[in-house]
Amino acid sequence: MSIRGATWLTSGVALMLVSGLFMIRCELGPKTSRAYDQRPQPFEPKPVLLPPPPTDSDYMPCNDCHDGEPTNQKVRLLEDEHEETQLDHGFLWCMSCHDVDDRDRLHLVDGRRVDSSESWELCTQCHGAKRADWRAGVHGKRTGNWRGPKEYLDCVTCHDPHAPRFKALAPEPPPVRPDQIRVHRPIKLWQIFFGKD
Repeated sequence: MSIRGATWLTSGVALMLVSGLFMIRCELGPKTSRAYDQRPQPFEPKPVLLPPPPTDSDYMPCNDCHDGEPTNQKVRLLEDEHEETQLDHGFLWCMSCHDVDDRDRLHLVDGRRVDSSESWELCTQCHGAKRADWRAGVHGKRTGNWRGPKEYLDCVTCHDPHAPRFKALAPEPPPVRPDQIRVHRPIKLWQIFFGKD
């Protein structure tokens, strides 16, 4: 064997060793990784919703006025029947949520239609962190048992879907601490005998 052949043989063996170590390292990598494993999301049944508050009979059901009318999808100021509705919800427009063909229903991003009574499905598409908090009972109102059945209030029970951010409240003065409460004004000794100053 020549020097040149021995060099190629040594290089080949070294390459095989490095490749073998690399393959072993790749196989062990995820198991020894400090990153969290991707866990499959647990099955999440539909929540049981508490009855919603009564709707405004002037506007619901929407199809009473909009059924059979051609849909104007142009973004514009609302007037006539909806002039009191202030739309302040990011860059959304009426048809971002309402179904074009059936106004009493909402449409999800994937095109599925949901009833307005299931508006939480629509809201939580964009507000995913709030969905987790809502399901855990941290955001919104939930009643029921810790491990038993639970009932939830829907998003639109508390939030106006057209302008969901709560309006700012005027701050109240801080409460008076008990040590600052005085039942009587301090009385000076001469006031007892001689009256007022």
